[in-house]
Amino acid sequence: MTEAQDSEWRIGWRIVLACAIANGTGIALVFYVFSMFLLPMAAEMNLSRSETSMIQALVVTAALGAPVIGRLTDLWGFRTVYLLCALVLGLTGIVQGTLVNDPWMLGLTVAISALFGAGASGITLTRPINAHFVRYRGRALGLVGIGVSITAVLVPPVLHEVIVNYGWRAGFISLATIGLCIGLPAVMLLMPREAAVARVERVPGQSRKADWSFLGARDFWLLAASNVLINVATSGAVSQMSPMVQDEGLSAGTAALAVSIYAMGQFAGKLGGGWLLDHFEPRRISSLMIIVPTTGFAILFAADGMLIPALVAVGMIGLLHGADIDIFAYFAARRFGIERYGAVFGVLIGIGWIGTVGGILAFGASFDSFGSYAPVQGLSLILLGIGALLFLPVRLPPLAPR
Repeated sequence: MTEAQDSEWRIGWRIVLACAIANGTGIALVFYVFSMFLLPMAAEMNLSRSETSMIQALVVTAALGAPVIGRLTDLWGFRTVYLLCALVLGLTGIVQGTLVNDPWMLGLTVAISALFGAGASGITLTRPINAHFVRYRGRALGLVGIGVSITAVLVPPVLHEVIVNYGWRAGFISLATIGLCIGLPAVMLLMPREAAVARVERVPGQSRKADWSFLGARDFWLLAASNVLINVATSGAVSQMSPMVQDEGLSAGTAALAVSIYAMGQFAGKLGGGWLLDHFEPRRISSLMIIVPTTGFAILFAADGMLIPALVAVGMIGLLHGADIDIFAYFAARRFGIERYGAVFGVLIGIGWIGTVGGILAFGASFDSFGSYAPVQGLSLILLGIGALLFLPVRLPPLAPR
């Protein structure tokens, strides 16, 4: 182990482990498995695919919460913002499992989960990583990301049995319990105090007014546009993952397996992507990691009920969804610095939610209008290609010495 590596990992391993566990038990896990709830909820509440997509689309509140939460993390530090938001997210899950009995209340709780869930997501969890790591930033971000990949492999089969035997409400309570009993204690016990408090230190008399000048930077909007296009494809696919796989003529149990395969692809994307960002030219690596998994949509487009090709396609799509949050976190910190990282990354992710909502609505509408997800899968191929090219003109400063 080199001296630079040793200095970053001496306490850095605790930061990475705490953030990885928090990531694996927070809003990201809820989002990845939410498609497993769609058909049981739709059957009980007599909802169409478009109607369930509209309820899911209420996660647009994350677009409102992300910039605010990012800025608050700059001012208050990681621990305060994360603990508050994780607590609200867990309690909302309990409400979903005990009190929700109509589409309106379901939609309200989804909106609240997304609004506060942003504080238990990469917006906050990547800040202590970017503040501590320089030379091994990409690798550390990847390790944090695989937290949700691991839980998204392990949880869906168990969650499927819970939903089948006890109903979808019990599923929500199970997810809330995971967050409150594993994620919160892990952060409180593992996260070093100095990293948990890490925020922008200001000299006496310096204004606390936020610096929003990055909104005038060409590079910010290149990243934002790419984020929107990528999210249309990846978030739209994961939002309908279980119904989409079942639409191929496969069973609900196989669909649960597909969610796990998707998570395995994410695992590879996060871990491999982080390593590649540290060792090769980040713009070219990012473009490559976006272009390659588009093949997954092409395979799914032509799978036509074949089990193995469908599962391979799902894993390839997961490869991109695994790497994208780490890629954008890396670019935001390196291009714009850590001092205003929360504001930059919060706005970047907030804008990205436009693509998330668009993808959720588009995938649901594709099935209702055409009886198939094929049209929107074809559109996803085009959008991912454009999103990959937008990384190439982004200017990155040299890495600062540690």
